[in-house]
Amino acid sequence: MPAMEVMCWALRNGTSSTEIIACATREELPNAPAQSVFRFATPFAENGGEPRALAAMILCGFAPPAPQVEFTDPQTGKRYRVDFLWRTRDGRIVVVELDGLVKYRDPQMMNGRTLGGVIDDERERSEGLKRAGRGRDCAHPDG
Repeated sequence: MPAMEVMCWALRNGTSSTEIIACATREELPNAPAQSVFRFATPFAENGGEPRALAAMILCGFAPPAPQVEFTDPQTGKRYRVDFLWRTRDGRIVVVELDGLVKYRDPQMMNGRTLGGVIDDERERSEGLKRAGRGRDCAHPDG
């Protein structure tokens, strides 16, 4: 899984997959797990946890999800991105969000907001996704 994190970071920072594969080939690294990383790494991972989660999903046998899919709240016009998304054959949408505590503790992540402000913004985001027909809380599936 650390290889997925490194590959996603490199892609996000402008290194092409061709360059990475060429380097790995020179170093004689392309074994089966490395080839999976080459196949599934994405430049869209926004933090270290997303590549690890993506790798875990793939290792568990899930189809690779679409990363960082954007939706628009029809009521407010605000745009929200979800970390991972699958569309099922019957038209349902499954969303996975990866939020750590850093979002609620790190002053840089909080952008000058209070903890209550961050929680209110997250609640507004969740409601916006629900209005867009894309969100349902797993802890409260009827909500």
